[in-house]
Amino acid sequence: MKLGNLIIAGLITGSIYAVFAVCIALWFRVSNILNLAVGDFAMIGALGVDSLVRIHHWPVAPAIVVTLLAAGAGAYLYDKVVLRLAQDGRRRQEGIVITFFFTFALSFFIEGLAEIMFGTNIYAAPNLWNGNSLSWGGLHFERAGLLVLACAVVSGILFTAFIRYTLSGKAVEASGENYIGARIVGIDTRRYRRNIFVVTGMLAAIFGILQSPLTGYAFNTGSAIGLTGFIAAAYAGYQKPGRAVIAGVTIGVVEALLAGYVSTQYNDTILYAILAALVLLRPSAMGLDVAVGS
Repeated sequence: MKLGNLIIAGLITGSIYAVFAVCIALWFRVSNILNLAVGDFAMIGALGVDSLVRIHHWPVAPAIVVTLLAAGAGAYLYDKVVLRLAQDGRRRQEGIVITFFFTFALSFFIEGLAEIMFGTNIYAAPNLWNGNSLSWGGLHFERAGLLVLACAVVSGILFTAFIRYTLSGKAVEASGENYIGARIVGIDTRRYRRNIFVVTGMLAAIFGILQSPLTGYAFNTGSAIGLTGFIAAAYAGYQKPGRAVIAGVTIGVVEALLAGYVSTQYNDTILYAILAALVLLRPSAMGLDVAVGS
């Protein structure tokens, strides 16, 4: 059952890519900004809960609640203090500067703060589903991996339904496509941008809590893992949460199969080669023409 277990491993790895891709795609849909700090919110979730439980001896549930509230409050304050000035001031920033710079700076800030608060070692939040791995017909399922997979599927379905079938979802689309027109018809683009940023930051923190028993987190892990979400979101044109989930899972399965039948050293090489080829051949299909404001 080598093939089956490789596919399961790929689905779990791909789910990691998928959740970050969903966060990136959803916020880009409303703001035309790529959230390069999404992985750092996941890191804060994992290390925050670990610190409260392991060092301060908090129960798991209150530790999770407080950490999520802290992540949400941090996202809210960053939007109010930095992004509001960048996008809502008289000199609105456009193009490549606003698309990349502001959340890239946030990523560095969070990593520096996390290094001071949590140190440089690798830690993980407590496993929320304890026990040995599940087995069925020669296939093996890590309990934490199933939670990660469920998180990816549920978030993809919910956000896709939100965009397609709710009035607020249509307002989100309008805000990203033409913010001036959206304001003219009475849509508060600033509120939607802020709310989505807070929600995706908290979702990333939840995911970090679920995922960390599998991989662990250090203060600088978030940006590297968040890059995989950036790649998966690229295959979804940075705008379609459902497609982002499919892209992330597909990338994970391909990586697992390459690792099992070729060599683990080709995983990242193939991933970045495919991304580079798509950028060169069909940038519009990936939404890169939109991302850089061309």
